[in-house]
Amino acid sequence: MRTIKRLFILTILWMGMGCGVWAKTLATKSQTTAIDRKKMVVLADPHVMAPELLVNKGTAWDTYLEGQRKLEDYSQRLFDDMIERIKQDIRPGLVLIPGDLTKDGEQVSHQYVTGKLDELRAMGIRTLVIPGNHDRGANSNAVYYDGANTTPAAVATKEWFAAQYENYGYGTSSERESTTLTYACEPLKGLVVIGIDSGTDGIVSGTTLNWVVKKATAARESGKKVIAMMHHPLIPHFTGVDNFVATSVVVNYETVRNALADAGIRVVFTGHFHTSDIAKDWNADKTKEIYDVNTGSLISYPCDYREVTLSADLSEMSITTGHSTAIAAETAKERLRSAAEDQIAKRGTAYALIAPAAAQAFIFHAEGNENDNEEAANTLTNLVAVTNLGKALLGEAKAQKLLDMANSMLQDKSQYGTDREDQTNDLTLTIKLADLAGDVNGDDVVNVADIVEIIRRQGHQVKEQEIAAILSIIMKEP
Repeated sequence: MRTIKRLFILTILWMGMGCGVWAKTLATKSQTTAIDRKKMVVLADPHVMAPELLVNKGTAWDTYLEGQRKLEDYSQRLFDDMIERIKQDIRPGLVLIPGDLTKDGEQVSHQYVTGKLDELRAMGIRTLVIPGNHDRGANSNAVYYDGANTTPAAVATKEWFAAQYENYGYGTSSERESTTLTYACEPLKGLVVIGIDSGTDGIVSGTTLNWVVKKATAARESGKKVIAMMHHPLIPHFTGVDNFVATSVVVNYETVRNALADAGIRVVFTGHFHTSDIAKDWNADKTKEIYDVNTGSLISYPCDYREVTLSADLSEMSITTGHSTAIAAETAKERLRSAAEDQIAKRGTAYALIAPAAAQAFIFHAEGNENDNEEAANTLTNLVAVTNLGKALLGEAKAQKLLDMANSMLQDKSQYGTDREDQTNDLTLTIKLADLAGDVNGDDVVNVADIVEIIRRQGHQVKEQEIAAILSIIMKEP
């Protein structure tokens, strides 16, 4: 409270010095421009497949599509439509793509992606990418499909990826960590973005993590805000999430979470799981918040993307969620329902009993804000009843795990039943990137550089010495 009071006094004092209009200007839009530099789009897991990979339809392609929840056969259409939406309607200053840009790392697919990103770049829209587990290295599905036959396609390596995306995070304006495709850059004055390479298995090494912390700390100490993006989710978004995907969260996530939060990173944009869910957690002693903004895949129902608007002083971001309409929603939903039900039923007779309800639960999870959905509540009741009926086949321990997972997912509570349990709006949320004075732990520290930067962004000239002199007077009050 003392810090807030002092900043309030500072504002009034500054207004009294003849620059009172700056506070009003802070809340007023600047002159209209073609590109909104304070707006971002987050587009995750587009899994683009270059059209030349499908030489001829046939049994090989049909076999690949069988049981897929991904709309790989629509990936080009969905990606092209999204690029047009960004160009014509949203017109952000920055686009973030946290991995799985391609179907399976094919060089021709990467070339298709960068070709479309070049269109954004030509308009002055900057894009930053990070690789996912489908973007490099050997992959048996990286093939050309020709009737009943397949032939291998050339895939990206680490070095090839960095060269291909030179204009999208890997150029000279970024600092690179030497062992991975991790980098840091400042695409907007005062905002540093750190792209964290979590590899194909969700591993952030100690070397990489230390580098990220060093860069984030240095940026924060110079008065800048820091956000990050990483392919694999930072924290579990519901209890038992690893039952769906083995690499559903970054390895040793507590260590990574603590390090990033302690370094002053408030938001990490992630992908991989193909659902839009926002979960909040804290560092080890729960003094600093960190949000994992997991964004759904463009080629999985409901084909989500995020729009993010930054405040004029970069102190907060507002997140909204949109959906691609390039294909019918029901087509995407039924693809997801069929694939989820089939995968669950394959686990055995007991799981087959709960498969329809569990698949519906996953659909609600994909749509987000399950706790506000009356149908989700009904599905939870149904799933609990069916699971209790199947206890004899499942066993008490497995049944309880499924019940915890159902409650966590359909009540939209991450880390269900623990002292870190959280329920955060998945689709519309405003997050403070950092307090002007100190961090979330309330340390009584005022960053002069932050205040000077805010005032200068409003077009006013001021010297740090002037602000420091004012603060020295204010900070003496009890």
